[in-house]
Amino acid sequence: MNSLYGTFRLVSEDALFYLGKLMLLYITIPVTLLWVIIGYIFGLGEDVFASISGPTYFFIALFAINGYKTLYPVAIGMGSTRVQLLKVYYGVGISAVVICITILNVLQYILKTVYLQWEIKANIFHPGVFLVDGYHFFAYLWIDLMFGLFLFGVPFLLYSINFRLGFRKSIMILMLLSAIFMVLYYGGYLSDSMEWFLGLDLDALGMTLITLLGLCSVGALLLSYPIMRNASLKSKSRKD
Repeated sequence: MNSLYGTFRLVSEDALFYLGKLMLLYITIPVTLLWVIIGYIFGLGEDVFASISGPTYFFIALFAINGYKTLYPVAIGMGSTRVQLLKVYYGVGISAVVICITILNVLQYILKTVYLQWEIKANIFHPGVFLVDGYHFFAYLWIDLMFGLFLFGVPFLLYSINFRLGFRKSIMILMLLSAIFMVLYYGGYLSDSMEWFLGLDLDALGMTLITLLGLCSVGALLLSYPIMRNASLKSKSRKD
């Protein structure tokens, strides 16, 4: 029980540092205030897109890889098992992503509201501009959440594969998959699938595809679990 609590505290403090302190307090909130000041002073037009979501996407992916990388030997040294660490990391990580994405969207809503009050015509730069007609808080929140989960799960899966196989073997597998795809594509074996995808009404299916993107994160985390639950303390060297 003590090791589980210690692991939970360790992962929580790391998530708070990466996503709370660095991302929100030091970057996202100051950037939001900067956009407010710039809008008030200069009066931005419709051709300007105020963006505050970039740091969030970056730090989620950074936490997915570097957070676990730095915590792994420390948690094991404190008496935690690999299974305990993975479960705590998944739970705390997903919760941290949901919380920081929600705060991000509250900040975007405040920025949008301030612009409307001051009759500033600048838009919020967001993936939702390609999927949703106009700004809608809950639609933008859902899109951000699916992107955030994707950036948490998929990079961690890639890190797990590289950790177990080593850099050289990982690159070899990547090149093999790329070669197979190129042969299938230029050989015409994927033509029907590509025509089907290009024929989709992306405007109508946009939110569905975004949701599938988030579900890919769940699949990535499930795949990374058996890879890392019996991992050694050190990753394979770059020469392996």
